[in-house]
Order: sequence, then structure tokens, then C-alpha cells
Amino acid sequence: ISIAALLASPHAEGLFRRAVLQSGAPTAVDRAEAARTTNAIAEHLGIPPTAADFARVDRARLLAAQRAVTAGGTPLTGGRGFHLVVDGDVLPEDPAAALARGAADHIDVLLGSNTDEYRLWFVPSGYIDRINDATLWAAVHEGQAPWRAPVVYRTARPGASPGEVFGAIVTDKVLRVPLNRLADARTGRPGRTFVYEFAWPSPQHELGACHALEIGFVFDTLDTPDSLLLTGETAPRHLADAMHRAWIAFASGDDPGWPEWGPERPVMTYGADGARVVFAPREQERRLWP
Repeated sequence: ISIAALLASPHAEGLFRRAVLQSGAPTAVDRAEAARTTNAIAEHLGIPPTAADFARVDRARLLAAQRAVTAGGTPLTGGRGFHLVVDGDVLPEDPAAALARGAADHIDVLLGSNTDEYRLWFVPSGYIDRINDATLWAAVHEGQAPWRAPVVYRTARPGASPGEVFGAIVTDKVLRVPLNRLADARTGRPGRTFVYEFAWPSPQHELGACHALEIGFVFDTLDTPDSLLLTGETAPRHLADAMHRAWIAFASGDDPGWPEWGPERPVMTYGADGARVVFAPREQERRLWP
């Protein structure tokens, strides 16, 4: 998300030749929306919502207030949190809109997401087990998903629980579909666009191919404590070798090892069966979204 903002900011014009948008679609909020979180934390602390007043608060107390006010919110399900702000200066407009209309057209972009992004938040919290069919249809009724989404997503996932179906829908709404839209908008423009998906399912804690799981593979750091926490000790080294090599090649100016984005929608998929290009994965689901 931050990389997308840098690409869209006029202050950063000319500073980059290529960029990776990894597990985060371009997004921002206006000042009024951002102020809701600021004001709530200030109210929790009993102070005016100014930089000077926040600076005088003990750091431990400030962090405790932040945790209390943002508890329960996630990037997928919403709630209070911290966001990039359209301020008319650093970000004159929403990064998604700026990039779609041509900002950073000359910059090569590698972008993608993980198959089961939602599981990082839904599984440890137990939220995945609290979702039922009524939740699915309530979300559709509230306009959070196309009306046919529960049926189409469940058809492709026989045996999936309502929570898993809902998680797949939300992952597409927040991440995969917006990133596909950005890739489509860049088609035919000077900057090259490459799309990936990380699909290897971790055996740890039923996390699947969850958010952040790919980081240890991209940086080839599977042996670090943070990586082991998510992947366990059986993560495939060959997959880390392939991803690390691709990211290095892209950063160095080469292509990462698969075709540029275009009408055939090639996606390099890093999964249990290795690294392979899949054309237009789960296209029936993607096409549901306007």
C-alpha cells in the first residue's frame, strides 16, 4: 500500500524505475475518515487530538490506547485502523485512481497477493468458525459482494466452510480484484506489469497461504524465527529459491521469469507443486466483480 502511494505521489516523481506491490492493493481515505481513529484514541486518553498533546503522552500508555481502540479491526473486515490519507499534497488523490489513470506509467511493476490472505486474521481469532451461511448472505445484502458470490465461490470449493467461502470472497474484494484492475489499467502502457500469486499452504495452525507468508520466501529467510512461526520447518526451499531469484531479477531490470500481463492474464503461481504460470486463475470468480 505504501509503495503504491509513493508511485502515485507527485513528490516522488522520477525517483523509481520499478516497484513491487506485495499483498496490498492501493488504497487511501480522506481526512475525515482518518480523523475517526485519531479522535477515538484521543478520547480514550482524555486529551485533545493534536500532535502536541499526543507527544506528551507516555509511550506505553499511548500504545495501550491504540490497541484498545483498534481492537477487532482487520484490513479485510474493516474497523478502526491507520490508513494513508488523501491530503491534497503528498497524496492529491486516491492512489488507486491515480495509478489507473496513468501515474507511474513508465515504471515497471510486479504485483500480487496470497491465495488465502484472510486466514492470518480469520483463523487465530476464531472468526472463521463464527461465520455461517446467514453471514454470507447478509454481506451480499449489504452490498459487500456480488449477489451470486456465495454460490460461485462455494462451487469452486466443495467442502469449504461458510467462513472459508466468506474469507475467499473478502480476499478477492480487498486484494486480488483491485490488483487485477490495476494490472488491466496498465496494459499497453510503457511500464511493464507482472502478476504473481503465492499459493503454498502452510501446515502451521491451519494458516494456508495466508497474508505475509510469502515474505520469508521472497527474501530467502525461511530459517528466521518470524518465518518459522508461519511456515514451520518443512517449507520448500526450492520455492524460496525461485521467488528470491525472480524478485532479484526484477529489481535488477530483467523480467522476473514469466510473461508480462496482457489479455491472457498470466499469473506466476508459487504453490505446492512448485512455480508455474497459470492463465486467468479463478476467472469465473473475478468476473463477478464490477
